[in-house]
Amino acid sequence: MKLVNCDKKYWEFVRSLRTHPENQNSFQTQTEITSEEQKAFMLKNSKNYKICISQGMPVGYVGLINENEVTYCVDPKHKGRGIGTFMIKEILKEGIDAYVKMDNIASQKVFEKLGFEKQYYYTYDRVSHLMKKDVMKITKEELDFLKNKKAI
Repeated sequence: MKLVNCDKKYWEFVRSLRTHPENQNSFQTQTEITSEEQKAFMLKNSKNYKICISQGMPVGYVGLINENEVTYCVDPKHKGRGIGTFMIKEILKEGIDAYVKMDNIASQKVFEKLGFEKQYYYTYDRVSHLMKKDVMKITKEELDFLKNKKAI
C-alpha cells in the first residue's frame, strides 16, 4: 500500500466513499454532497488529502482538516484489511487529534491500536470521543455528569 496525492482524478472517488451508505454514519455531518460541492471543496483542500492505493486501485483516503484533525474513509469492499491503520500510521507523522463518534467502534479500535486514548467531549447535544495520545482519562464525576445528561 502507498499514499499518493489527491489529484483531480480522485475527487469523485473521495465523494463516493464519503457518501456511501455504509460510511456516511461514521461522519459528524451526514449530508449528501453533490459533485459541484465536492469540486469546490477539493479546489481548496485537496492538498491536505492523500489517497491510499492498494494493488493499483484506490481503496481509501485520509486528510487533515484544520491543520491537525484527521478524516479518513475506507472503501467498504476493502474494510478489515488494515487500510485504515496504514493510513493513520502514515498521517501520524503530521501530529493529529481525531474526533470519533461514539458508535464508530471500528475507528476507535484503529486509533487505540496506534496508542491513542479516549477522552470524551460533549458538543451539539451529543458525546463523541476525542482520540489523543497522552491524554488524561475522563474522571468519574465527568462521566456521571454525561450519563445524567443522557449523553452516553
